[in-house]
Amino acid sequence: MNAISHLGFSWKPTTISLPREDKPGEALFIFQKNMAGIVWNSLGVFENNPSTLPQTETILQGQSVGGISIDQLSQVKRFGEGATHLIAAIKSKSFRLNLEFAKQLHALVGKEEALEWGVLRNKQVHIHEVSHIPPLAYKLPALAEKGFAFLFGEQEHGLKNPIEKAIATFLFISRNQFFFDCNKRTAALMMNGVLLSEGFYPITVLRETTEDFNEKLKAFYNSGDATDMFDYFSGVCKKLYGEAG
Repeated sequence: MNAISHLGFSWKPTTISLPREDKPGEALFIFQKNMAGIVWNSLGVFENNPSTLPQTETILQGQSVGGISIDQLSQVKRFGEGATHLIAAIKSKSFRLNLEFAKQLHALVGKEEALEWGVLRNKQVHIHEVSHIPPLAYKLPALAEKGFAFLFGEQEHGLKNPIEKAIATFLFISRNQFFFDCNKRTAALMMNGVLLSEGFYPITVLRETTEDFNEKLKAFYNSGDATDMFDYFSGVCKKLYGEAG
């Protein structure tokens, strides 16, 4: 595998299985049914958002709740809007594994929270408690073009396995920090776009694994070795769907 030259990181071969339906709409039903849980888990892990699952459900229904800040409520609402946009794209078969679709999602999840939303960052950023320095802003367009082409499978040695492709997409967007903030949220939706478009059930990080996720993600950022992150997602899949999942 030539992943390191295209994505900037590599991993050892691993086997991760997920339930799959013949029709993408059946897997999409699982995503829609569990959207509140996916939003709640994702924001708890990525942003330490304190909203409860019932509060998350209420916010996604368009209502306000007490006990959390306006910013935290907005995070839930915006991530829900990004998920809704993804659902519509899967239904219309307009989802694409490329930078332009990632920008569409970021424009929703990052609105009024990121410094700019729906566009690539134009300044250098740093990741808290991580020695890895994301690429300089002027390098991002070329990195995105090369990386997404490899992920999409356009390259001769591009990724073919949809599950591997989906997780690598999450890691590619997260490590390069293409946007001002909200990179992991955008990456998580892109990851599930890959899975759902191929009929696979969705993956979400789980609040109960927050410490493990953060430790392994920081190590991956610093080393460029994604093996432990693939192992993490393998464990998440088993928690979500059992040994057969």
